[in-house]
Amino acid sequence: MPIVLLSDFGTSDGYVGAMKGVLAHLAPNVPVIDLSHQVSPFDLVQGGLLLFQAYPYFPRNSVFVAVVDPGVGSTRKAILVETQDYFFIGPDNGLLSMALAEQKVRRIVHLTNRKYFLEPLSATFHGRDLFAPVAAHLAQGLAAEFFGPELTGYERLPAFIPKFSPEQIRGEILHFDRFGNAITNLTRTFLQRHHHGPELNLVVRDRTLRGLRNHYAEAAPGEACLLFGSSQLLEICVNQGSAAQLLGLARGDEIQVPLS
Repeated sequence: MPIVLLSDFGTSDGYVGAMKGVLAHLAPNVPVIDLSHQVSPFDLVQGGLLLFQAYPYFPRNSVFVAVVDPGVGSTRKAILVETQDYFFIGPDNGLLSMALAEQKVRRIVHLTNRKYFLEPLSATFHGRDLFAPVAAHLAQGLAAEFFGPELTGYERLPAFIPKFSPEQIRGEILHFDRFGNAITNLTRTFLQRHHHGPELNLVVRDRTLRGLRNHYAEAAPGEACLLFGSSQLLEICVNQGSAAQLLGLARGDEIQVPLS
């Protein structure tokens, strides 16, 4: 099972290298894959979205170590979540919640057993001293329950949770990719569960976009449209253009999908 790293550490400092050094020492035969270390500093939404978009394409039993952790050293918990298919390790600050919403959770463990940490445990670098050592031991077969007591739940980020009423679904724009496509928090499965009308329409900034396209080229060049992207999240797009620029959209903008 590979260990997959996601962080906001960047690559100009030695933080990622230090984590990999710990992994190489404690689990020398386990492959380590970098998902990304370019998450904007402290940006839980961007980090959680990147994790959600990528995790299904890794082998079963992969160990994901996600470290975007503005509360490091505080009272926030460090957790290990075992799901039907994967293991997720990180701070309990909502970072893992979008990925976990798609998984069948088997066990949530509060990481408290210092036997499996580096000592002394830094108050500012749990990625190196706590999360990486736990991942190394886990990837080599140590069962999740050895790392601490079980918890009954985990923190969820409000940005990842759509809201709905009998009249409408309300979501928000989470991110813009480099093409200017606006990626929302509405998954295909969520909309299929709650939207039963003949056509899906969306209202954003008092503008209504009507109907779904299967791919970008179904819209005319410069035309705004809706489609489900490769991660099955609803996107607001412009064929060969930027939805962010053409429609004046911003991250966090509310979107509404009428239900009647």
